[in-house]
Amino acid sequence: MLLKDFNTYVDMAIEARDLVRGAANQEIPGVKEDVEQLEHIKVTTITVLNQAGADQLGRPIGTYVTIESPPLKINDPYVRDEIIQTMEKSMHAMIGDYLKPQDTVLLVGLGNWRAVADALGPKFIEYSPITRHYHSYAPDALVQGMRPICGIAPGVLGITGLETFEVIKGIVEKVKPALLVVVDALAAQNVERIGTSVQMSNTGIQPGSGVGNARHAIRQEDLGVPVIAIGCPTIVSAAVIANEAVKKFCLNSGASYNENASLNSIKEILSPFGGSMGVTPKEIDEIIENSARIISMGVARSLFPGISEEQLVLYAT
Repeated sequence: MLLKDFNTYVDMAIEARDLVRGAANQEIPGVKEDVEQLEHIKVTTITVLNQAGADQLGRPIGTYVTIESPPLKINDPYVRDEIIQTMEKSMHAMIGDYLKPQDTVLLVGLGNWRAVADALGPKFIEYSPITRHYHSYAPDALVQGMRPICGIAPGVLGITGLETFEVIKGIVEKVKPALLVVVDALAAQNVERIGTSVQMSNTGIQPGSGVGNARHAIRQEDLGVPVIAIGCPTIVSAAVIANEAVKKFCLNSGASYNENASLNSIKEILSPFGGSMGVTPKEIDEIIENSARIISMGVARSLFPGISEEQLVLYAT
């Protein structure tokens, strides 16, 4: 999402909040924040209350939950369980009472399965329990209380020749789900967020916005179905890292820092790549694997209350 006042793309609401609040050095009107520190994780809930807050934060009115944890590549079982429990609680708060036990839910895994850093969405579908076909062809194979769930990883325009929104809209019109859960890899403005944060929101998602390649937004206004968007940061712009390094060098050496000169120099260095390059850590395959498994189970536990994790994994694709 583009923050107009800063002319920068920011995927995470918590980073947009930090950027706007830091510049103004005051709280943001129309934006409410609640912070909860649990044993292993920190949960920040940002609620955009009105249009004034939405304009300031560059985010639609709604709720944004950010779960911050130790690096997911460590795969700590206690951290994992706490994230899943928090996701389940947040999903229930966002869904409210509009989802009935018999309602169909469509899971969408955005991203490019050929690029590891962008494969979070397809991996999420791989590890999610899919049950809609059982309801039609083998109902006796289902655990009692399992709702119909279907899922798709629609790929990206460069592979399929189809806009993601077109694919999803066609499926929504045919299947008529009561809810969409969309998972995608996000771009962060801070390297420390890669593999340590999960964001959830009830306002939809705009694929590619964090890297300046925004596609058609996937949101309730256009699809007629409530959308819960979930993401994990997997990439940071090289320009952001380089600028922070220049700033830190100037601070440590006593040299004067000129942001415009720094950014213009970085842009010149990155010009062979169109002025843009993304950086991801070498452990990104572990981060994607663990994040996808955690997110899929957090979503599954919220959609199949009372059904054990051992039973849910049997229905994964």
